[in-house]
Amino acid sequence: MIMTNGIGTIIGGLVSGLVVDRFTVDGVKDWQSIWFAFAAYALVLAILFPFFFKYKHNPDKMKTGIAQ
Repeated sequence: MIMTNGIGTIIGGLVSGLVVDRFTVDGVKDWQSIWFAFAAYALVLAILFPFFFKYKHNPDKMKTGIAQ
């Protein structure tokens, strides 16, 4: 699995297991809280994504036709 998906998949699997265990009491899983935790994480990533991956458009590169 690490060859095709990378180390992030393994870390994500371990962390998601910890989240599920955190919201499990006496063998009963609180699915609403579990999914809320995952949704909150996705929201944080969606907010941070545009700040870390900005597209730097340079119109001069388009005029020359040279891809750099």
